Amino acid sequence: MATEHLVEMKINFEKWDQIIRKGIAPFDVILNEQQIQLFYRHAELLLQWNRKTNLTTITDPKEIAIKHFIDSLGPMPFLNPMQHVLDVGSGGGFPGLPLKVVCPSIELTLLDAVRKKTSFIQHVIRTLKLKGAQAIHGRVEDLSLAEKHMAFDTIVCRAFSDLSFILTNAWPLLSPEGKIAVWKGRMPEKEIADIRKLSRKEPFILDMKVHTYRLPIFDAERTLIIITKKSSLTK
Repeated sequence: MATEHLVEMKINFEKWDQIIRKGIAPFDVILNEQQIQLFYRHAELLLQWNRKTNLTTITDPKEIAIKHFIDSLGPMPFLNPMQHVLDVGSGGGFPGLPLKVVCPSIELTLLDAVRKKTSFIQHVIRTLKLKGAQAIHGRVEDLSLAEKHMAFDTIVCRAFSDLSFILTNAWPLLSPEGKIAVWKGRMPEKEIADIRKLSRKEPFILDMKVHTYRLPIFDAERTLIIITKKSSLTK
């Protein structure tokens, strides 16, 4: 995409800074000014590209700050430690890019089946000068079937698909004791029940933990499901 033909989108930085700081306050995450600046630039690029490419239905800067960036970071204390991270169905770069900004040492791969979205993510990576991050165009089901692929200790998925699909296709990509973290809205009770049934039928040796939290300002319900790959038969 020729970015020079896109209209520059501006967000008031002072308001952005206040919203991000207020939004992250309930979580055990500390942000510095540089990280908030990088989120700000990412958000501007998101709105800029969104005029030509369907990256997000959320276009209000306040909602972008909370529903994209804070939602990506809120569960971070449950995810550490992370080293080799795969973001499946990354879309506009969430949750992978905010996690990378806060944890610059992680090696991040962002995967999306829509080429325009991976082009956008690549542009953000270049603009923000993020080292150790790459965007791949493709599907997780194809990547998991590849003869050679990297093993990831952490796989993250936000607003992507149902748990059974994610588990089935991401499982081969996990390293021993690796974890899959799935962001959901309200508690997906049926999907969780289906996962438990699937784990009894298939050779999935796993430990599943469910964490709930609420997005500040909008008071929206969120659920984080962490599925850890176990290396022994003891559940």
